[in-house]
Formats: sequence, C-alpha cells, structure tokens
Amino acid sequence: MKKQTARAVTAAAGMVCVASSAAWRFGLVETWVSIVLTVVAFPFFLVALGLWWNAAEKEGDTPFIGY
Repeated sequence: MKKQTARAVTAAAGMVCVASSAAWRFGLVETWVSIVLTVVAFPFFLVALGLWWNAAEKEGDTPFIGY
C-alpha cells in the first residue's frame, strides 16, 4: 500500500469516527448507530495508521506490523 493511500484511509476512517461521535452528541443519530460506525471504522483507522507510519516514501516491501 502506498503511503498516500494509507494516509487517505486513515483520514477517512478518522473522520467517520469523529463525525459519528459529533452526530450522536448533537442528537442527529441514535446511540447504537454511532457505536456501530465507530466500532467498524476504528480498526481500519488503526491498521491504516500503522501502515502509513511504516511506509517508505519509495515503493517497496512494507514491514510486518502484526495483527
């Protein structure tokens, strides 16, 4: 995965988490909807963040970050 792609996935998943929390806080969505969105998006955020953190600027092998 390229560094730019990992950054985009990290940003998108982070925005989903923040937006669902804000929408719940302002009463726009129910609690269970916010919980489901956060639980689904957060693992994508963590994995993409780890890949972005370890990705090199040049194309090559990505180090193993564990599961």
